[in-house]
Order: sequence, then C-alpha cells, then structure tokens
Amino acid sequence: MTATALSRSDRRKAETRRRLMEAAADVYARVGVEGATIGAITQAADVGLGTFYLHFDDKDDIASAVAGDLLARIGLAAREAAAHADPDDALGMHRAATRAVCHVAADEARLLHALYRWHGRAGGSGLRETFVANLAVALDRAMASGRLRRQDPVLAAHAVLGLYAESILFWASSGNDDWDALAEFLERASVGALS
Repeated sequence: MTATALSRSDRRKAETRRRLMEAAADVYARVGVEGATIGAITQAADVGLGTFYLHFDDKDDIASAVAGDLLARIGLAAREAAAHADPDDALGMHRAATRAVCHVAADEARLLHALYRWHGRAGGSGLRETFVANLAVALDRAMASGRLRRQDPVLAAHAVLGLYAESILFWASSGNDDWDALAEFLERASVGALS
C-alpha cells in the first residue's frame, strides 16, 4: 500500500461524511438551514445520530462545511471557465466566469437560497461572509492592475454579491431557466458598475 492510499476505515469515514453533507444539502434545500434538524439530516443520510457527532460538532458546523463545499464548486467552475478564455481579454474572462457561476446556481438554486439566508452562530451568514472576503481580494487585484476603477474593494464585493445573489434568487424562484440571459445581464451590470 502506498503512503497516499486511504485505509478502508478512512474511506468509510470519508464516504459517511460525504453522505451526511449531501443529505444536509438536500434537507437545507427543502426546509432551509434554520428549519433543518440533525435528526432529519441523519435520517436522510441513513446513519445513526451518534455517527453525526463523529464528523460534525453541531448544525452550524455541517452548514459551514456544506457552504464551503458549494463555494469551492462555484470557485472551481469560475476559475476553469476563465482559464479557457483569452487571458488578454479581461471582459471575456469575466463573462466566462459569470456564466459558470450561473450554471452552478441553476443546479443549486434552492441550496444557495437556504445558505444565503442562514445566520450561523457568529450572527452573520457564513456563505455570504466567505464569498465577500474572497471577492474583495479578487477585486482588489483587478483594481491594482488597472482593469477596474479604484474604489473600496470590500464595498464593491458587497455590491457585486448583492447584485448576483438577489438576481440569482429571483431568477430561480421565477421559474425562468434561461441562465445565459441572466449571465448577460449580470456581466453588463457588474462590469458597468465597476469599470
């Protein structure tokens, strides 16, 4: 066995954790984070209540893990899309990333809505705070390079998040499935506001 190979026990633990997170995401999408219970999550994952506590401390802990996983998937989709765009075309890279975010949002609209509205033990939304922090860093880099007009990157990140989040939530709840049309709107609105 190589040093990187997981033991059978480690694979089972990882599989159980994955099942719990998928179950939590399904429960959150149906009833919201605040309305979810650990019992509902363990029942959906088909594991015992005690097993939950082998992987997570409480409901906020698993909600943070689910939010982190969703942010990672959104970030990966945006980075992969931007990587396939012309590196000399900042607008094209932004357009590709926006479309990728919208496609993930289309698949995860109800979960995004639940996590966006959730307020964890710190009193603020874990998903919202993490997204703003990451976006502020990216916007600051773009401003420093001259691609965007210089302004407060944290304020700009809140503005972009508000635009994207509310628009995506509205789009998902309206039943409209033309996510490319939403992506085009978001591209024009965010680039227009920041350039």
